[in-house]
Amino acid sequence: MDLFADLGDLKKGVVIHHWDTDGIVSAALLRNYFQRQYPDKTIDLFMPTITNYYLTDDQYDYLQAQGYQFVVTCDLNFPSDTVQGLAKRWPGQVYFFDHHHHPAPHENVHYYNMEHPACASHIAERLGLPYDLLPVIAMVGDREEGIQQDKLFYPHVQAMMAEHHLTFSQLLDARRLIDSNYIVDDYDGIVETIHLLQDDPMAIFTDVRLRDNLAKIDADIIKWLEVEPTKLSDTVWFWEITTHFNILSHITRALSRQFPDKVIFTRQLKNSQYTCYMRRRDATVDARDLISYAHSLGLNSGGKPEVAGIIIPSDQFETVFPKLQTHLISLATPSRG
Repeated sequence: MDLFADLGDLKKGVVIHHWDTDGIVSAALLRNYFQRQYPDKTIDLFMPTITNYYLTDDQYDYLQAQGYQFVVTCDLNFPSDTVQGLAKRWPGQVYFFDHHHHPAPHENVHYYNMEHPACASHIAERLGLPYDLLPVIAMVGDREEGIQQDKLFYPHVQAMMAEHHLTFSQLLDARRLIDSNYIVDDYDGIVETIHLLQDDPMAIFTDVRLRDNLAKIDADIIKWLEVEPTKLSDTVWFWEITTHFNILSHITRALSRQFPDKVIFTRQLKNSQYTCYMRRRDATVDARDLISYAHSLGLNSGGKPEVAGIIIPSDQFETVFPKLQTHLISLATPSRG
């Protein structure tokens, strides 16, 4: 089945992608697919402002001004109003690829969302592509060591490790290298890395620019891992992160490794808004419950059972954050009776 059959004679489209490894790999995979299957079509790249899981009015205007005739989104878990904003401007020509918890399909949108190790692996399955090194990098990037327990998909990881003489640690390192772009706010570097992955995914391991990024980032992460948490409860531990790097998700991930039996809750103020992350490994909290509660408060939020990301505009912070925090503590507190 040709998912893009409805494009017909339309010539110019854009892939709107997430800024992390899975989103970057998904964009590379889609561009390669279009170059092979639809060489007559031009596919540009676009990304929301880093940490924004939505589009601003100016960004809608920009996209329309470029003359795009169709839109493909990947790994962004856009909220309903953003999806409908796209569908209103490009009716019937929006292609939504994801693998996150999302409310429901949308009218006038080609909606492809299902549970998968990564958005890139989901796209590969939908398009009938092999699980080669690109989707494998994305799967390891999103699931980390957890992919080793996946009896269905880990054999594909092992096959790529054998074919390319890679260790699992090197695949984990690939995520850190690719993610380093957005952490240091290098938008041009993200585009450069997508092109690098399109041409030769192995080239990321020796890219000097990405290695230099990592050295700066690692020094900052080590500093934050030594900071004492605010213990909101026996289970929920909180950190306020103050750094100019877009490093919150990585610090949260590292803290979750360091304290696997805790629910890690972090917050960072950047670009006039607060980003909050909740991540757990062994603790029995379903992050989707927090995501749903955030939606009920009118917040942009997304994630998976083990992780939630939530955006709070600074003018709503004092009202909303205490409610969010209280709800998380209640979710992490065992019921009695």
